Formats: sequence, C-alpha cells, structure tokens
Amino acid sequence: MKLKNFFAKASALAVALSMTLGIAACNNKPAPGKTYDNETDTLVFSTLEVDGVFNPFFSTSGTDSSVVGMTQIGMLTNDKDGKVAYGDDQPVITKDLETRYDAETDTTTYYFVLKNNVRFSNGSYLSMKDVLFNYYVYLDPVYSGSSTIYSTDIVGLQEYRTQEADEEEQDSFRDRFETMAEARISALAESATTILDENSGVNYTEAMLREALAEYAAGFEGTGIDTFEHLVEDYDLALVRFREELETDYSNSLNSYEDIVFTAEIDGVEQEFRNLFTTDVEVFLYNEGYINWDRQEAELTCSFTTDPTEVKTWTKERAIQEVYDAMVPNDIAEIVQYWGTATTLFDEITNAEMTEYFEGRELTFPNIEGIKFANRTQPVTVNGITYQPPVYVDGEARTHVQEGYNEVLSITIEKVDPKAIWNFSLGIAPMYYYSDAEHIAAFDYEENFGVEYMDSGFMNNVVKDPNKVGVPVGAGPYAASSAAGGINASQITSGDFLSQNVIYFERNPYYVMGPATIKKVNYQVVSNSSMLNALYTGEIDFVQPNAKPETIDELNARRDEGIYNKSIETSGYGYIGINAGKVPTLEVRQAIMHAINTQECVNYYGTTAKAIYRSMSLSSWAYPHGATAYYPYIGGPVPENLSVVNPAYADFVAEKGKKAGDTFTEEEQEEFIRGLVEDAGYTLNSRGVYTDGTNTLKYTFTIAGEQTDHPAWLAMFKAGNFLNQCGFEINVTTDSNALKKLASGDLTVWAAAWSSTIDPDMYQVYHIDSNASSVLNWGYRQIKQNIGGKYNRELSLVEELSDIIDRARETEDTSIRSALYSDALDIVMQLAIELPTYQRDDLFAYNGNKIDVSTFTPDSELTSYMGLTNRLDKVSLVVA
Repeated sequence: MKLKNFFAKASALAVALSMTLGIAACNNKPAPGKTYDNETDTLVFSTLEVDGVFNPFFSTSGTDSSVVGMTQIGMLTNDKDGKVAYGDDQPVITKDLETRYDAETDTTTYYFVLKNNVRFSNGSYLSMKDVLFNYYVYLDPVYSGSSTIYSTDIVGLQEYRTQEADEEEQDSFRDRFETMAEARISALAESATTILDENSGVNYTEAMLREALAEYAAGFEGTGIDTFEHLVEDYDLALVRFREELETDYSNSLNSYEDIVFTAEIDGVEQEFRNLFTTDVEVFLYNEGYINWDRQEAELTCSFTTDPTEVKTWTKERAIQEVYDAMVPNDIAEIVQYWGTATTLFDEITNAEMTEYFEGRELTFPNIEGIKFANRTQPVTVNGITYQPPVYVDGEARTHVQEGYNEVLSITIEKVDPKAIWNFSLGIAPMYYYSDAEHIAAFDYEENFGVEYMDSGFMNNVVKDPNKVGVPVGAGPYAASSAAGGINASQITSGDFLSQNVIYFERNPYYVMGPATIKKVNYQVVSNSSMLNALYTGEIDFVQPNAKPETIDELNARRDEGIYNKSIETSGYGYIGINAGKVPTLEVRQAIMHAINTQECVNYYGTTAKAIYRSMSLSSWAYPHGATAYYPYIGGPVPENLSVVNPAYADFVAEKGKKAGDTFTEEEQEEFIRGLVEDAGYTLNSRGVYTDGTNTLKYTFTIAGEQTDHPAWLAMFKAGNFLNQCGFEINVTTDSNALKKLASGDLTVWAAAWSSTIDPDMYQVYHIDSNASSVLNWGYRQIKQNIGGKYNRELSLVEELSDIIDRARETEDTSIRSALYSDALDIVMQLAIELPTYQRDDLFAYNGNKIDVSTFTPDSELTSYMGLTNRLDKVSLVVA
C-alpha cells in the first residue's frame, strides 16, 4: 500500500499510465463536429498541487509520481486482473520472464530477458548498465527514498549493504550508526543543558553557546571519549535545519487563516469565533504555539505581546526570527530531540557516520551476489530459449545490443517471497542522466555500477541533483518539454517544465511501443472546486472529480454536450492518520479516534462508497471481511460485538449498562473522552486545555487540499468541535501542501487516501525497518527511539506487527497470508495511528468532443488495476 497516487512506488512506474490522474491547460471550448490534429493540438489533463520532486528515485506524492510516470518505463506491468504482464506486446522492458525454485538451496531465481530496442528520449538505448545502476541506487545503504526493494531477501544483499558476513552483525549494522547518531544528539542536548543550567544568570547568544560548546568538547580531548568531538558541528547543522524547518512551517501556514475557527462556551452555549486571524503571520505563530486561544476567556493571547493584534503587521521575516530567537540557543535541546529538525538531524548524522566508516575502505563484498548479468560471458536458457552472450553495435560501450541478441538479468532470493516480483518491477531511469561521467566511465559489471557506494554526497548531489529533481528523464511514452516545445533535457529547466501551473510533455519519438499518437500533453494544476468548470469550458479535457452522487448526476446531464464520465472501483481507501510522534499518548490518540464519525466520510460519497474498518482495500483478497469498527464513534450506537473494540470502550459500555443499539448521552460521551485523557495523567491548565506538563492537547487537524469540499471535512470538523468541549484545542484546516508535509512526517492529524499495491504486503507502510515516508507519518522514528520508555507499548506492538509482516512474506499460500494480515491489521488499530474511513469509486470525466473515446481502454478491460488511459500512447484526439 502507498500514498494515493495511482502509481506503484518504485515497484511499478510502468503501471503509471494505467491510471493517469487528470491534469490541465487552456483551449477554446471544443464543439461537436470539430476535428483536431494530433500533431499540433494538446491533450490537457488536470492535476492537484505538485511538490515538484520529479525524480523517479525520490518522488513521494501521488501527483509527483504521476508526472514522473509519464516519462518512465518499468521492468514489468500488470493486466486487468492484477497479474504480472510482460512481453513484446507490453510497454515494458522485459521480453520474457521465468521463475525457478531450487529446493536444494531453498532459493528462487527470476530471469528477466531484456528487450534490445528500448530507447530513452534522447535516442540512446536502455541496457543492462541502466538496469544494474537503478538496482544499485535503490539498494545502496544511504538511499533515502520511498522504495523498499531492500526489504526483499536477495542473496548477498545484506552482506553488500553491511559489508559483514556475520548475520548478527548484519542485523545490527544500521543500529550501530543510529546509536552513534543518537549519542551525538544526546551529547549536544546534554552539553547545552549543562552549560545553560550552570550559568543560569548568563543571557547566552547563539555565538556564545557555540564558544561554550567548543570549550566543553575540548575538555574531553585525550580522554578516549569521542562522543563530544562533533558538538559544534552538530550544533551548527541543527541551527541550519531548524531555520529551514521554520521556513517550511511558514510556507505551510499560507492562505489558511480564513479556515481557522475557535470555539468557547458562552452562557452555557457553545459558540464559534471566525475570522480572528487575517494574516499568514498569525497562523504561523499559532501553529508554533506563540499564539493561543483561551477558551475560558474566549480570547487570543500571544507570548510576544500583550495585544495579539500587533503581530498582524509583522513581516514573514520578523515572525520567523522572533520564533528562532525565542528558541535559540536556550531550547536547543528541545529542538534536536523533539522538533522536526530532530528527524532530519538524526538521518543526516547516521548517514554521515556510515559514509565516514567506509571512506577509503576496500569493500569486502563489492557487489550483490544474487543480482547478475546472467549471460554476460556464457549462454543462459529462459523458457526453453538459449540466449548467447550479447554482441553490441557500439562495441565496448555496451549500451546498444545487436539485433538477434538479448541481455538477461537474474535475481536470486532466499526461499520464496510473493511480493518480490513486484519489487523487481521498478521503473528504469537512465544512468547517463542520473549518474556522472566519472562513475559511468568506471562501470565494469563487477565492482562499479555507476554509484558511489554508501556516499550520501553522491546520492544528494548527483542522483538527487536539484537540476534532476525538476526535470524527469526516461524511456516512457512522453518526455519533459516546455511551452516552446522540444525534449532536449539539457536545454529544459525545471522552470520550463513546470511553468505557471502547467507541466509540459512531448512524445518520446523512440518509445518502444511506437511514438504516441498525440504529440503534446499538458498537466495543469487546478483545484477540485474548479475542475468541472474547467472541463465544461474546454480548458481541460480529462479530470478526476470526487465521485459524489450529485457530481455524477451533473455530469450525466451533460452527455448531450459531449461530456462523458466513467466510474471504476478504486484499489485504495480513505483514512485519517495520527502521528504518534506528535500525539505521544496512546489514550489521547484513542480519544481522537472515538470522536470521529467515519460514517460522515461515507455519506459524502453516497452510494458510491462503503464503510471500511481495517487498513486495507476492500478490493484485496486479504481484506478481513466481517471486520467491524475498533474505535466505535462515541456518539453512535453501541455495536453488537464488543470483543473487537478498544477495551476501554467496552469497559465504559459495561460500566454504563449499555447494550447493542443504545447510545450515550452527551454528558456520557464527554465523560468517556475526558476519562481516557485523565487516566493517562492529563489535567486542565488555566486555559481549560489538558496538559501533562510536557504535552498539551493542542492539535491541528489537516485536510489535504485547498477546499473543504472533502469527504473527511465534516467528520473532522465535528470531531474538533466535540473535542474542544472536552478539554482539547483543535483547529481544523485545509492545506494544499499537506501531501508534501506527509512526505516528511510533519502533520499531526490528517485525512488522506492510499492507493493499494496489487500484493497486500504491508512492509512499506508499517514495518519497523521500512524507510518509506509513511513510517515517519506514524511516528515510528520516535517510537523506535523510545526516549524515557514513553513508547514501550507502541514499540512492542510495532515489533509484533513487523514479525507478522515478515512471516506473511515467507509463504505464497493466500489462506495463511490472509490470516496473518488479519492479525497484523488488528495491531495497526491497537496502535491508534490510522483510522480507515471509506472505500469509493474513482470517477473520470472527459470531453468526448475532443478525445476519441474509442481509443480509451475498452469497458471489458476496465478494473481497479487498469484505467481508461492505461495506454495513453494509443489515445487519440477526434481527427478528420
């Protein structure tokens, strides 16, 4: 499973075109009977906000991955039933595939025969070099993108990633460097705290504390204790990252002040207070905790001034500096341990320690034993066909395989793994673009693969070069272009590719399936609320609005105008997430979940959605049908089966003598929520908000997007109001940058949706060893660190969950896997980090006056796994 993007992470950029999201540009309104020219007229799709990370190795948001997917081609794809597809008739790299299990060694080997005619958009040929380069990027120990290919037990992979032969050493390899990072961060926090406490009368500046830290570190020189040698270096890095965090926080606060509503009880009546904020500065200071709402007095207070309205005149720069100065240097310990900076700093120091450890060392394991160029020097037989060592048109360059020859890749894994084949179906990006001249020249198939081993500098400055982040390059049906046209990536900047909310594509003339029918395609950023109007006026040709009954009725009424629509069951589901790193108390997260009426989300879609009670798509064979709500809405009827609910809820039902179908009074509902919080050690502060001295129950509930026209808006808004009556301070807001924040784990409580992968494997989203951004959303970093033992319960649950996920990968028996996933999904509920809400249909609307609808995927082929534009390269405009 993954963040809703209609594209399977790194495991299937090839699938990207099967469910392309709509995107937009400006045309005159097409009229019935008008014809178009596929060479000069543009097909325009709509897209929601993009983050601009258009790098196939590092894109995370659904919209970014959609953009990248237009330019990429994968090793494999899938058919309408979700089964693996490949061959000459498929838009993939693999010509043939064979899987062999060896009982003697208990290993499985996959043989991929590569096509010899796949070409990138610059005309160069895709070869084994590109394939190996991609695998070695994804499997490098310092790779920090969302792909979890490393979770597959490839023979020799752990030896390569750890440079250790001993399994115990392999298991603890990264832990070693994470422990070093934790020690360095703890040393900084403790040293700064000691200095500040011992000199409480001194008003330290940033520079003064730097000097004091340098002196403190000098005191350990020659003692053999090296924990403190990086104090100043880590201090300076922390300050840089903290300022960046504040800059990001400010950007995330833009254009939301109109949405912020406060509540307070006046003369026994709950009242709303709107439009108290009129600037972005106020929202920023509110989010940072320097402006607060006093429910008792029904007024705003500000830490910087007695009159909160004064900050309305502040500039962005002053607001950020005021917060920075309020925190630095006195609260540096808090910054490096609890702010978002803590996660960034931890990752950077961990990778720096790994890089330093291997710098200059001869690699004991220079390659991954299980990944081989199978017919490099000797023939190999795949499905009865023998493939001789390839001959190359370009000789020693070895990038253009001569007709009649094919390169064969083999990957061997330990035992069996039903998810492995999907992990190996990644998109292949060009080495010539994502590596550099030095590493390309050194490529030798044995020890050098176009990648600098375990080097964060290479990963960040070469693979993730800022110029490469904004302009994707690949062998897909389309290539990055600009308003002026052309596909020469060296002449196209990120500002050309994405300009004034329009993303430009032009066909790849070398596409393996033949040049796309339509030469030019644009994606245009447009909000949900403007999407349909843009379709009606001809500005956009293909959109994906929310599948509400009234929207479908509206679209059906326009069929005579040539506006058509199609609904397809989605492969994902909606959810509300809670970051345990920001809401650290389990009982508080439980209280929030019990306060949310998920039926409100279902009602938004009417008959086009269903309630869902576990974190998996209903379209998956592994979904535990019969599951019921683990966190029943406290304002709803008591369910019949109390054996599968939060035990605290079941106890409260028994205490109040309720039976199935009964409801709680408003007083009882509030009693239950307050009871959960108070039993966890919280008491009310002077503003009527619960606190435990360290954590105050002041949270922002975020809706992804700019509009309140969202399936979760009403549910979260009502929950916020109810919780505010129960001693919380909740602000519910929309945020067009929400998906970007999810990629870095910056949201507290949010509503979004997942798109599910074909295999129900849960590793990427829930495993303790996953490096995907989703685990940042759940607060896994803080859970794993478990400072002071405050996450003991969560850590135990995550470890148990991860063990079940591992066991489910060791068999292909679906009945066994289903039972294991049922148990795993129950544990996800116990963690109180994700509340499933609904499963709905995807709705596509398009202009049949401009698009030749007969070139879409036939109705008989449409499924959750194959959408209308599965073969976008074959779609045509209406031509004469």
